[in-house]
Amino acid sequence: MALAASATAAAAPVIEVRARTAITVEPIRRARGATTSPQFTGLRIHGRIHERGSDEPVPGAAGLTVSFDDKTRPTVVTDDGRFDIWFATEGGRHSLRIDYAGDSRFEGSSFSLPELDVAKQPLVLSMRAPDQVQRASGPLAIEVQASDEAAPARVRVSVRFGPAEAEELDEVGQVTTDELGRAPFSLPAARLGPPGPKRVMVVFAGDGLYDPATIESTVLVSSATKLALTIDRTDVSFEGRVRGRGRLTDDVGAALAGEPISLMAEDQGGRRSLDDTLTGADGSFELDAPASELGAGPHMVQALFESPRAYLQASRSPPARIGVAERRPVPVGYSLAAFAATAASIVAFVALRTRPWTRWIKRLRGESAGPGAGGAAEKVDVPPHTGLTLARPGLVSTLRRPHDHGFTGAVADAVTAAPIAGAMVVVRSEALAEPPAIATDDAGGFELEDLPEGEHRAEVSCAGYVTERFALTIPHRGELRDARVDLLPVRERIFQLYREAAEPLLPRPDLWGVWTPRQIFDHVKAARPSRALAELTSHVEESYFSARVPEETELARTEARVAAARAEAAPGALPVDPAQGSEYSPRP
Repeated sequence: MALAASATAAAAPVIEVRARTAITVEPIRRARGATTSPQFTGLRIHGRIHERGSDEPVPGAAGLTVSFDDKTRPTVVTDDGRFDIWFATEGGRHSLRIDYAGDSRFEGSSFSLPELDVAKQPLVLSMRAPDQVQRASGPLAIEVQASDEAAPARVRVSVRFGPAEAEELDEVGQVTTDELGRAPFSLPAARLGPPGPKRVMVVFAGDGLYDPATIESTVLVSSATKLALTIDRTDVSFEGRVRGRGRLTDDVGAALAGEPISLMAEDQGGRRSLDDTLTGADGSFELDAPASELGAGPHMVQALFESPRAYLQASRSPPARIGVAERRPVPVGYSLAAFAATAASIVAFVALRTRPWTRWIKRLRGESAGPGAGGAAEKVDVPPHTGLTLARPGLVSTLRRPHDHGFTGAVADAVTAAPIAGAMVVVRSEALAEPPAIATDDAGGFELEDLPEGEHRAEVSCAGYVTERFALTIPHRGELRDARVDLLPVRERIFQLYREAAEPLLPRPDLWGVWTPRQIFDHVKAARPSRALAELTSHVEESYFSARVPEETELARTEARVAAARAEAAPGALPVDPAQGSEYSPRP
């Protein structure tokens, strides 16, 4: 992805994320024009524009121009990223250039062919390559095929390989096709590099007979993982803590940083999570949980890694046995002291809220006490898992009238609790001519001061997350100081929507919380699902595991696909097209 930063005087820098793009041109075809002259020929130029990393098309890309010598024409791009244009020519050498200007979501890109000889034959390249290869079991084996419009071609081509997002790929070898137009090529496992999405490109530079040609494909290089866990103490008291440390590495022993690790317990009560953390730069992690969550007796615990990326396989550490001692009785003196302190705190709080001494003073003065001052304490709403979580103001602040005009806090990932930098916090109301907006800093923090009195509407958004909206009342008693806003990743929301359609296919409904997403996808595909559910599964799998960050606008499309899958699964129902929302006949 490409990053661009802009800043204003009143706000922190805003980060703009745009996807890199590439233009792939298919073999240029010679064709006769609509004229009676046999010498008047033309060139048909067609290809597609797509994301460089994921190979997804750029639908309806605006600003694509094709220049042939001194002629430049704007070109229409279809919803599948394809374009097609025809230029008239009578032969000779020509220059071809294709430019895409880009927009707010996609970076621009270009393609050039400075020496296009109409007299030469077009060369068609194709390539057979696996969709995925495991690095430890390498090598990456491909087969190149070359032909002209009539027969196989014998040519020498260059093979290039590298990360999917790279602008330029390194040459890893050259091969020459045989009399059948074929040439095998094998890239050793040692040259596959770190796991992740890769691009393979075959390039023919051109010769006296054929024009230059290029073909490329994407390959996912996957890696197994190894998870080690060491428990500090295997015998702990009921009031103590279970602590462990370990390291996560890939199949060649390299550290994996920023990956989620969970401490899981297996006992008669089932499988449950005790603690979660992320690995450090060296792949190390520490886990910590109260022994009371396990309960007295023997238990088995282990660390679990469930990768959110398709190219890293899940792994578990060997199980470790933990013994938790019986709970020790609390001394009676401690209980009495705690009870007395609690009672004193309640009495002091009620007295400060109700102020009974005001009635006593009025009685001493002979005045009517009137209705009692104060009132019942407001109930504090329990915050949802996502959205706004109010802070707990101090006792003194709760006794004062609303006085605070600020809104401060932090924005975090609702799944990992990691701070979100660059999230936009906007507050709107009729009293604000220009709604204040601010981007969160590296710690996810934000500060908005001097807000006017009244009811306001707040919106917190970030690319790749579901937008949260809530109301604010200004002034307040401190509950909007150090508040927390949790945003749910779009890919997690897409996976939640998928559950409605996929859960009925599982052997048992409770397996949804036990199986990994990869196991669920594999099981659904193996069950030979309906057409709508198969399309939904492919869509959710790509959104969940792809390196591409899904946008919030994809939720509506996912909901439509879920509705289509459920409708198609209904007894006697015709399949529903998720794109059109209407019934259609299945393919023959």
